[in-house]
Amino acid sequence: MSERTSRPLSAKELDQEDRLVPTSVWPTGTLSFRTQLEDGGYHEATGTDSALMAPAIARYAISAFTKPGDVVLDPDCGAGTTVIEALRCGRHAIGLTDQRRWWRLARANVTTTKAGGVFVDGMVLVLDRRPGTAVAAATAGLTGRVDLLLTALRPGRNSDMEGDVDRLGTLLAQYRPLVRPGGHIVVTCSPCRHPTRHELIDVPGRIEAIGNAAGLVPVARCVALTAAVQRGRTHTRTTFAQRRAVRRAEDAFGYPIALPAHHTVLVFQADPDAIDQAAAEPAWPSPTRVDVHRRRRRSRRRPEAATSGFDTRTNADQEAA
Repeated sequence: MSERTSRPLSAKELDQEDRLVPTSVWPTGTLSFRTQLEDGGYHEATGTDSALMAPAIARYAISAFTKPGDVVLDPDCGAGTTVIEALRCGRHAIGLTDQRRWWRLARANVTTTKAGGVFVDGMVLVLDRRPGTAVAAATAGLTGRVDLLLTALRPGRNSDMEGDVDRLGTLLAQYRPLVRPGGHIVVTCSPCRHPTRHELIDVPGRIEAIGNAAGLVPVARCVALTAAVQRGRTHTRTTFAQRRAVRRAEDAFGYPIALPAHHTVLVFQADPDAIDQAAAEPAWPSPTRVDVHRRRRRSRRRPEAATSGFDTRTNADQEAA
């Protein structure tokens, strides 16, 4: 465990973060992934989750699309960076995973974070991926309660990219009913090359397609930097697997290829039309002071009508009133 721990945000800092306006390019690559984990006080084994969402990216998305007190859900949280960053931003957080290895790590990170003075609710559950798990969440009172569903495209067990995208589509379809009307669904993915043809795969396009199939409305496509930009130069931070994939592509194509410097962020919205319909409906009229005064006078004249659940007046009295 790192000796440096991240403190929870103050009320003033939470208010400032609530004013964050999302842009097409997210400045989330100032620090390396390893430094982010160390500064955040994460468990030392958290970095073994290679598909983990960077804390800076999770924090930016949470600050941009939610406000303090909102509920954030990650249906495939892994070691739990999305859950931890939501707690530190003053949001309630729920993380789900189907692997006990990541569940133990995420629970350890949640325990450490709450011990540091975080007073919002956070939990991590280990579940199987049968459709009944989403039904259980709905019956627990979470239907329409989630303000942000935030997750990353993660590799499944013994599956290829097509299988990973299909698995993500299943998760989005299962847990979409938990998102309130107008709530956001944010999915991140890293650049991926074909294992034999070495060309970039249009993973964002496929994620957008499965989002549409799940009934979500795409509203933005952003870039979250994983590289630092200093004095006009880009300093990339890549994994060994990414560098190896680029070298193989260069050998196959015969020309230099740039290292990846970002993750793609796809932003969807759930039932935006429901918000417009609710805004168009007339509000219930509130009683005026004159109406309240008349009701009090009538209750004094007819105490039996005021205490009874039925109207004891005659038709003539009702018409006169």
